[in-house]
Amino acid sequence: MILPGHLAAAYLVSHTPGLERRGLWQAAMFPDLVDKPLRWVLRLTPNDRLPAHSGLFWLLSTAIAWATQGRAFGLSWGVGYGVHLGCDALNARLNRGRVYWLWPFKRYQYHIGPTGLISSLRDFRWRSLSIEAALTTLGLVLLAARVAARRTGPRRPDGHLGGMA
Repeated sequence: MILPGHLAAAYLVSHTPGLERRGLWQAAMFPDLVDKPLRWVLRLTPNDRLPAHSGLFWLLSTAIAWATQGRAFGLSWGVGYGVHLGCDALNARLNRGRVYWLWPFKRYQYHIGPTGLISSLRDFRWRSLSIEAALTTLGLVLLAARVAARRTGPRRPDGHLGGMA
C-alpha cells in the first residue's frame, strides 16, 4: 500500500477509544520511513520492506514506545504499526512482494523490489489500486462527515460527536 491507503487506514481506527492519535499516526508511517530510504536512497536492502516491515521491528518498536512513552502511547503505536503491516500484507497478496513477518529468524526468497515511487507503483495491480482508492475514499468521506458534524452537531458528554461514534 502507498501513503494515501496507510493514512486512510490509520484514520479509520484513530477514533477507537483508548488510542492516542499521535502514537497511532507515527507508527502507521514508521515502517515506510525506515525501509523506503534504505532501499530507494541508500540501496542497502533487497527491497523496500526490510527491516521495519517485520514482526521483530513491530514488537521491538512497540516495546520501546511503551517503555519510553507510557502504556497508552505504546498500545497506540502497536495498533498503528499493525494497521500498516496489515495493509501491506493485503497488498502483498495482490501484487509481487511480501511482508517478512519472521525476518531475520526465517530465510526468505526476497522479492527484489522497487528502487523508487515510480517503480513501486509499477508493481501494483489494478485490484490493489482499487482497494487503495476505496480505502482512501472511505477515509475522506468519514473525515468530511466528521467535519460537517463538528460544525453543526452537538458533542456527547464523552467528547465524541453525536451520531458519529
